Amino acid sequence: MKKIIYRIIIVIFVILVTIIALIPINKNYISVAWMIGIDDQTPINEMVIPGSHDSGAMHSIFDVAGKCQDLSIKKQLQVGVRFLDIRLRLKNNELEVVHSFVDQKISFKSVLEDVSTFIGNNKSEFLIISIKQDESPINSTIDFDEKVINDLSKYNSILLDNNLPKTLGEARGNIYILNRFTNKEVGIPAYTNWLDSTTFDLNNLHVQDNYCVNDFETKKNDIINAFNYSKENDDKIILNFTSCYLDNAFPPSYAGTIAKDVNKWLSKYLDENEISSGIIIMDFVTEELVKKVFMENNYETNN
Repeated sequence: MKKIIYRIIIVIFVILVTIIALIPINKNYISVAWMIGIDDQTPINEMVIPGSHDSGAMHSIFDVAGKCQDLSIKKQLQVGVRFLDIRLRLKNNELEVVHSFVDQKISFKSVLEDVSTFIGNNKSEFLIISIKQDESPINSTIDFDEKVINDLSKYNSILLDNNLPKTLGEARGNIYILNRFTNKEVGIPAYTNWLDSTTFDLNNLHVQDNYCVNDFETKKNDIINAFNYSKENDDKIILNFTSCYLDNAFPPSYAGTIAKDVNKWLSKYLDENEISSGIIIMDFVTEELVKKVFMENNYETNN
């Protein structure tokens, strides 16, 4: 009888352990205010800033097209991301986050609440948000750009200045808009003459965004060239996109197939090299990789 009871207890124990192991762990992230350790007089264009490409793209079609991130925008901010790439569509007179035609199930208002709350609780930091219209409006009677501007204007921490301030001290506690959505004088101008899948200069920006490549080596060279450019051109703000897809791969639109290799390589590159400056904009950001990026900054003159 005792043996039977023992066996039943063992079976129950194994079942419980199995059930617990299958329960997903909700990892809690503590906000990293990494800019607090950098001198106020540090020029923004001499900082190394982690960013995310298609920041709100957490959903895909059949796990193939659309997804570029595993972490929510709120969690990205908590682990240290300070550049967000937001793609929008106007639907039923409201703005929603999309990646091309893939609905990302998050509203622009929700994004603005997240960033405003974050910067309100972390005055040592600043954010840059790139905004772009990704798809044509659906069932809407208002202008896309007017709707974006109206939504942005409701938040005191969001500044629509045409330039970033010179130093970190001036930027702290604010959110700045990189304007890829209208030709109106709103935010940092990047609407006109943004080139597709290449490297180019636009106003005071140097942009490496070669996202359609034939092989991994090509993308690595593009990223390294932007790193090298930053060492000799401290008057420019570098937007260095590590995001891409392989044109000759199947499926070609699935960012995750190449991001794993890019992020693994980038992590090793950051271990072995010093980065001068630039905003490094990545697919599938992780806490570890983001930390490696912002630790490239100079903390020696503080505290």
